[in-house]
Amino acid sequence: MTIRLVISVPLVGLLLVGAVLSQMTSSDGSYKFQSPRQLPDASVMPTLANGEIGLVAYGEYVHLNGVYNGLGGQSHRARVPNYGNIQLANCAPTNGVPPTQSCTYQLDMKEGKFVTVDENGGSDYRVIHEMYPHRYYDMVLVNSVRVQRLGSQGTIQARLLQIPGMLSPDVNMSPSGEFTVSGVTYQQVCGSTVQVEHPDIQRFGHTVCVTYPTVPEYVELLPDSMAKEVTLFTVFTATAEEGQRVIGVIAGLSDARVNELHLTEMQRLWERYDIAVEGNSQLDRVIKASAFYLFSSLPSHSTVQSSVRRPFYGLAPAGLGRGGFVEQEYQGHSFWDTEIWMYPAILMVDPVNARKVLSYRTTVASGAAMNAEKNGFAGIQFPWESAFTGTEVTPDCCPEVVNFQHHISADIVFAARQYFYATGNMDWLRTDGCPLASKTAQFWMSRVHYNNVTDLYEIRNAMGPDEDHENVANNAFTNVMAAHNLFFGEFTSCYCNRNTDSDDMRKEMLQVARGLTLLYDAERDFHPQYEGYQTGTLIKQADTVLLIYPLQYPMNVTTKANNLRIYSEVTRPNGPAMTWAIHTIGHLELGQLPDAANMFEKSYSQYLRQPFNVWSENGNNEPGAGNFITGAGGFLQSIINGYAGVRLYQDRLEIKNARPTPNTNALIIPTIEYRGVRFSLTVRSNEFVLSFKTGPVEEVKLLVDKQVQSICSNCNYTAKTEASLELVQDQTFNGCKLRPTTLGTKVADQSDSATAVQSTSMAFVSLVACFLLRKLF
Repeated sequence: MTIRLVISVPLVGLLLVGAVLSQMTSSDGSYKFQSPRQLPDASVMPTLANGEIGLVAYGEYVHLNGVYNGLGGQSHRARVPNYGNIQLANCAPTNGVPPTQSCTYQLDMKEGKFVTVDENGGSDYRVIHEMYPHRYYDMVLVNSVRVQRLGSQGTIQARLLQIPGMLSPDVNMSPSGEFTVSGVTYQQVCGSTVQVEHPDIQRFGHTVCVTYPTVPEYVELLPDSMAKEVTLFTVFTATAEEGQRVIGVIAGLSDARVNELHLTEMQRLWERYDIAVEGNSQLDRVIKASAFYLFSSLPSHSTVQSSVRRPFYGLAPAGLGRGGFVEQEYQGHSFWDTEIWMYPAILMVDPVNARKVLSYRTTVASGAAMNAEKNGFAGIQFPWESAFTGTEVTPDCCPEVVNFQHHISADIVFAARQYFYATGNMDWLRTDGCPLASKTAQFWMSRVHYNNVTDLYEIRNAMGPDEDHENVANNAFTNVMAAHNLFFGEFTSCYCNRNTDSDDMRKEMLQVARGLTLLYDAERDFHPQYEGYQTGTLIKQADTVLLIYPLQYPMNVTTKANNLRIYSEVTRPNGPAMTWAIHTIGHLELGQLPDAANMFEKSYSQYLRQPFNVWSENGNNEPGAGNFITGAGGFLQSIINGYAGVRLYQDRLEIKNARPTPNTNALIIPTIEYRGVRFSLTVRSNEFVLSFKTGPVEEVKLLVDKQVQSICSNCNYTAKTEASLELVQDQTFNGCKLRPTTLGTKVADQSDSATAVQSTSMAFVSLVACFLLRKLF
């Protein structure tokens, strides 16, 4: 804790007050969300996080990156007592209501702070309390309390409360000592999580230490001073030594420097994620909130060095700040939500963090390999719910998703494939991409069945994204995703020259990929969702329509339109927000603008909870997971990949049919990054402008309305219809080429594949034999 006299000159004190007032009414209003005199239910309180620590504002517990407690399906984010839950006594709410009516609560998204203001003194004084997880010192929770004199002449006291949660059932904490820095005494409590997630992988629990200062009962402003500030640091680390080291560093900095380091990292994030619209302030606030809650759970590009830092452990549907209870808010687990709903918006604006999101899966790949072996498959099979070890941690409530919803392995590789498209990072491909793609391809090779009658391969006993229908055969989404996985697996096996993957095996991968069944009803010109699907059957959420986007599977325009129409008519009206985002993109691609506008409004209006624009899982005020960043990610895709018309392909980034969002004058995306080229995109009704931030890159050429243009820093180009960044070289590497994803070619009609496998049992046996000899990565 540091206590500093800010200033004691009356005029400057008034200037400080004026600055605070001007900040409250500045042009940054789109980033500020305020609740006067009463707080909402805890389920819609805002979450603050920085990729390392996360919490609900005023929450009694903190969650830490990668720290879980509980065996198997009981695994959840460990609740760590929040000794940094410091509140103004006048404003500390009971059941959402503070003891006085003089408090306002504000979430400042621009600065990443939760701000409480007590004006109990009326015209005499003001108390401002800021709480935030620091963006550079990312294991530090900061509390800053400022008392400002307005008219009072006497001594002013602001009472503080420290309200940590009860001793956590997840961590056995005990005192670990104390130390003094700059005259301030710090206490330390340390312990380990009670249960491991999987004893064959995780031998010991997670160690956790909390370092916190003695909190003064009052911040007292004497008559000869205009203002006083108290700053308190609470540190969450893996060891007591690391906690003491961090305190030693940060306590030696001035308050101004601490704040500056935090705001610098916040600014860097907003430079990428600050998507905006002109002419519709309400929608602009929705976009700001969606971006903020999504990137809050991501790490900063620059953080303090630490010898005991854990790797980044991915994104969960409710972010880093929630998930501490079994069967609530998804327990901090990672689902397909990460790669299909959140990741695409991150990839286009922030490829550094996109790679970190992918790295979570390679970190836990050994657990996924155990999962495949347990289920009798080869390679690696990612579980439906994943936490610390990569083994299956779906609770006992939901065996059907464990048994059938296997598309998640292909979803993860689809995200990896998109990363390769966007960055061309060959080092990543060799170290991470190749084993990920090839080993999941082996899983699908052991998962498919050959049908002698159709001369095609099938995926049976499956469940697609529509969770209302389990144990189906040939789900369209699953089969196309698996084909994407197999084609990419064949390419990576070839490029990385993996000794375990023979030429015959790669040929067989191609054969199976091309030969997978994709159901098509020629009479109605649409793709049935699964074998035996009857039109009119109700479904939970977007499933087959995902073939339009993000899968971008080639099909006739009439087929796209029929898929979208048929499934729109039977989708649950209270389904998740992402469904309407996908329908928005589909309608835009078909030029159905009124339908797109209706779906776009539906994708967010019923899912946001006031006053802090927190995303909820379910619409129409039905209860569901709070801070549902899965919905936020889908919504942002409807803007970037829908209205802005951004599409990613193997050999290009394309912008086509770009238009502003409904009831706006312009759409601005501040950063899009492709193969090292960064630019901003401004979309207006009849044109769009690309403003480049980087110079030329040898491998990329720019076409604007089909005319070649130069890429140069600070160059601006206006397009009327389309623009693209295209790769100038053929995408063949060491003689290896990624084939396009096409399905439904009978084995007998394939010319460059291995001899047809009439029964997958022999193929499966050979794959398992290879698998047992391999070193798991």
